[in-house]
Amino acid sequence: MSKHFLKYFLLLFVLQSGFSQDISVGKRDKIHSEILKQDRELSVYLPPSYNTSINQKYPVLYILDGDYNFQYVAGFLELQGAISELIPEMILVAISGKGTSEYRKNCKPKIDGVEDSGNAEEMESFIEKELIPYINKKYKAADYKILGGHSVGGIFVVNTAINNPNLFNDYIAISPALWWAKNAMEGVMENTWGKTKSTTANLYMSLANEEGMGVEKFLKKVPESIKKENIRFKKFPDEIHNSVGLPTYKWALTDIFKNWYVEEAYFDSAEALKNHYAEVQKKYGSIFNISYTVVGNTHYMLQKNDEERSKVQAALKELNPNAFVLFNTYSAGKLVANKEYEEAKQLLKNALAVNPNNFDSYNVLAKIELAKEDTVAASKAINQAITLANEQQARQWQMNELLETKEEINKKQ
Repeated sequence: MSKHFLKYFLLLFVLQSGFSQDISVGKRDKIHSEILKQDRELSVYLPPSYNTSINQKYPVLYILDGDYNFQYVAGFLELQGAISELIPEMILVAISGKGTSEYRKNCKPKIDGVEDSGNAEEMESFIEKELIPYINKKYKAADYKILGGHSVGGIFVVNTAINNPNLFNDYIAISPALWWAKNAMEGVMENTWGKTKSTTANLYMSLANEEGMGVEKFLKKVPESIKKENIRFKKFPDEIHNSVGLPTYKWALTDIFKNWYVEEAYFDSAEALKNHYAEVQKKYGSIFNISYTVVGNTHYMLQKNDEERSKVQAALKELNPNAFVLFNTYSAGKLVANKEYEEAKQLLKNALAVNPNNFDSYNVLAKIELAKEDTVAASKAINQAITLANEQQARQWQMNELLETKEEINKKQ
């Protein structure tokens, strides 16, 4: 078999294999619950940097009726976290509803005199004592966690916020069905918040262009001190009941993480960077990921200030090794255009010493070797990048950057 025919055959095989691959936004998981006496399936979304990052933990959004809501929420987190970078990258844990009857039973609390009561207390116990510890053990989960639920799921969210306010950092009740059982949740609230006049819960509530949900009636009975300090309510008059989930998550999560977000999209000094993330650490218990935009823009703004840029580089290494690797890789890429190859390679060497599995660093290294017309070294570097990207289940848009470099190398061979 000739070399040209073999190369053609292998290329055809790769292309055919590539076109036959399924596109997945998450993974399926399962946990057995002794509390619920059943297996409970989960859909789990992991952000793009998850398999690439080191020593990185992510906030977790838990949502109810997960089989119904998983895809759109996962897509939203991908857009707002990894692409728009308006919120930190997050893990999504979507709890299977196991069918309408089971789901509704799980979401409704047991209330004396209410015939349509459920077992929300058992469901809450399962989440607290079994599910959260399981997620914390198996995944790179930070301590910061949020609970979201829509309609009947909103009953569960409100009930948990009232009776177990410290279980989650934030609660998001999307158009909650507070009309249930003749507004029975008002009594639950009055027996708790009505007496304490305070809570540690942080509750977001929304409503679409609908009537009869009981939300505004419920809010009128909430003590003013709690309504002012702990509840945020927003109406979405252009949305219907089934469409209000997406704008609610956008509103609530943007507000929750407003202190994480860098409004100027860059830092003009290492001191400003350290001060910001000290506040983030204080509020959220973690700084989470530092966005690509912030790293890139900070480098750009300090490109003529070597001393401050070095201080920023050192601060990033201390605060977040993934941001340090990103900063060095970004810096090395800029140096290629100026033909400062050895300095660029040293930056990549330092980056790979911190994270030897960063495929972006190998991609830039391949570009350096290509600029030096060493196609053998360039091929070795880009093949390493592609191998790592495959192992880390990189997004296709990330893989495309590597394939573009490989194509440029192939043209030179």
